Amino acid sequence: MKTSAIAIILAGVFTAGAAAADDRSACTNVPQAHSHVTSRAHAHCGTPVRKQPIRINCYRGPWRETIWDHPQGSFVDDLVTFGYDYANAEAIATRICKDENLVGDAEAQKTALLRAIAQTPPGH
Repeated sequence: MKTSAIAIILAGVFTAGAAAADDRSACTNVPQAHSHVTSRAHAHCGTPVRKQPIRINCYRGPWRETIWDHPQGSFVDDLVTFGYDYANAEAIATRICKDENLVGDAEAQKTALLRAIAQTPPGH
């Protein structure tokens, strides 16, 4: 039995109202995953950026099936720090860790997390 962990840096715009005043129809307010780490934040489409590392950290059971799989505390804590309440953070992390299609595929886990965040941003 082991844990699997990957880390992603999410950078995205999580503001409302002010961005709507400008014509930024080509821009998107969904988080962007970056495979690089920079020492300073950078903006997409000239908007403010919020950077937050999120460690996708799942306990893996001994089988391909996800019978024992569950998120480690650091995964849930990172989502709480990102802005989710505990219940929603745990629900998102559990959904990622329990999805048999994501087992052993770090890129698919990252994509699934970004999709979950885009569908239900923090505070909604």
